[in-house]
Amino acid sequence: MIEENTVTANTTGIFVGAGARSTLIRSNTVVGNPAIQAGSGVSQAVDILNLTPAGQTTFERNVCITASNAPCSVATGGRPRPQ
Repeated sequence: MIEENTVTANTTGIFVGAGARSTLIRSNTVVGNPAIQAGSGVSQAVDILNLTPAGQTTFERNVCITASNAPCSVATGGRPRPQ
């Protein structure tokens, strides 16, 4: 379980590896990963990156700007990255 964290200024905020199973990601604020989100530019990093098979990770009440294979509420002014 990853719960109630604030994660900023990392290459990838929350990384869930392909081998993780029965994982709960809940009530986290994950914004500014990479830190370039605060400025201008293009980056391939995301706030939440989930590599687990479908159904292995549950996401609840997370706030982020970008995510890959992970739903989240969008922080003000941001757009989710297509999954």
